[in-house]
Amino acid sequence: MQTFTKTRVEIVIEQAAVERLAHLLDDEEHVSGYTIVPVHGGSGVHGLWTRDGSITEADGMMMLICILDPKYKDELLEHLFTFLENRIGIVTVSQVEVIRKDHF
Repeated sequence: MQTFTKTRVEIVIEQAAVERLAHLLDDEEHVSGYTIVPVHGGSGVHGLWTRDGSITEADGMMMLICILDPKYKDELLEHLFTFLENRIGIVTVSQVEVIRKDHF
């Protein structure tokens, strides 16, 4: 089966900023969609963390995932850097193969 190379961008961000980040992605001409996934815990430079014990859902982290044509990666990353400059967030970028290139 034929596959097509695309770029996958994953953004882990505080739940309080998810709506604003989603609007940013909605405004990106070359991002055709995204998926939002709750993040339940992890470990990083500040040690182990978890949602357990959080009083509200607003304390949590979320992951937004989008897939786009590689030629638009740098443009999106510039906008994400500006958005995340003063926020807690992690961005990862990877190359993926898809089977339906017209979806991205």
